[in-house]
Amino acid sequence: MSAARRVASPVIPVIGLILGVAGGLLANYTLDHLADTSDTWHQIQHGTFFVSGILVGYALTALYLHFRKSA
Repeated sequence: MSAARRVASPVIPVIGLILGVAGGLLANYTLDHLADTSDTWHQIQHGTFFVSGILVGYALTALYLHFRKSA
């Protein structure tokens, strides 16, 4: 019996990468002025950076695992 291996599509990691980079740019440029006005916006900016980093890290790891050559 041969077990067919299901190959996952790289669409979800690519979307995660795009959203992560967009979130980082949003936090860096759009929220920068607001972050200077109050501590709440400053913490929102840090949270946006954190979530963006998680998305980019997941996406790059998933893409690496998808496209690596099997040994």
